[in-house]
Amino acid sequence: MIILGIDPGTARTGYGLLQIEDKDDAPKLLEVDTLITHKDLAMPHRLKYIYNNLSQIIHKHHPDVVVIEKLFFNTNVKTAISVGQARGIYLLTLTSIEKDIKLFEYTALEAKKMLTGYGRASKKDMQQAVKDILNLDKMVKSDDANDGLAMALCFIKKDLNALWSQ
Repeated sequence: MIILGIDPGTARTGYGLLQIEDKDDAPKLLEVDTLITHKDLAMPHRLKYIYNNLSQIIHKHHPDVVVIEKLFFNTNVKTAISVGQARGIYLLTLTSIEKDIKLFEYTALEAKKMLTGYGRASKKDMQQAVKDILNLDKMVKSDDANDGLAMALCFIKKDLNALWSQ
């Protein structure tokens, strides 16, 4: 099973791909990166960039499951609207390219609690948790990419067994 975790954004989108062969196996890191759109691009061009790059990732890896961070904003409405537009592009891309992809959504708080035991864990704590769980040599430096991996790991810890039981 291939799992794509996404930390959505219009300026920076973190993503990570994990592969797991059996529910008792450790996940294997396939790819982790950050898509960055140029700050001077108009929103329609940023969204097209996101669509094109996400399409390439899906065509290359054919994920079975996609996990996207559920948005929670309580202060910056402008940012919430912008990221909401990007999330719409991610969801459209997923459903238009691969019909059998299972979609899961978690908040950052859920992922933090699942990976560290504490819902208010720091970025550094999350980087350390991802490094430890995946047995990596070093931490993933991009917070966005690390958050994408955290989404995928949250799915593995929370819902993988239920999905495999179906």
